[in-house]
Amino acid sequence: MRYLSILCVLFFPTVVFAGDKLTPRPLDAISAETLAHAIERSAITRTLIEHLESSNVIVHIVTAAQMEYGIGGTMRFVTSRGGYRYLRITLAAGLPLKHRSAILAHELQHAWEVARSAATAVEEIKRLFENEGHRASEYGEYYETRAAIEIERNVRMELTAGRALQTEPVVKFDH
Repeated sequence: MRYLSILCVLFFPTVVFAGDKLTPRPLDAISAETLAHAIERSAITRTLIEHLESSNVIVHIVTAAQMEYGIGGTMRFVTSRGGYRYLRITLAAGLPLKHRSAILAHELQHAWEVARSAATAVEEIKRLFENEGHRASEYGEYYETRAAIEIERNVRMELTAGRALQTEPVVKFDH
């Protein structure tokens, strides 16, 4: 019976009920805490999530005990199936909650950049970030965009102020 439970978790990791939001989906307790904190305290994060919820992008959020030196979070393309594009955000579990929340917003901005595009494969995602951003060469095959850096900075200011700022997000979301 123990093996059956493990198999069910592997093959049916999440159950979606009518009315549930498709994205973002935290997959562990630390990522759930981070997402709840970011939603509660950041208007910018809430705006990013609203836009992602209206897209065909599904974001899973996980934490990792260890990440490469200097990396607090990553966003990776997983697959494209059934009309949806799946992305995974990984956050460094050992960071303080405020830092994880700001980095989550940064990575959600990257997810929004993907959502706005037509990219549905790894090579297309790579080209997208080569065109919209720059390669963060000090970290290897990582790409960065100015918009994500600004989002992270502004969310840090929101969280430091202890309340959501009443300013507009740096990124203009309407096309």
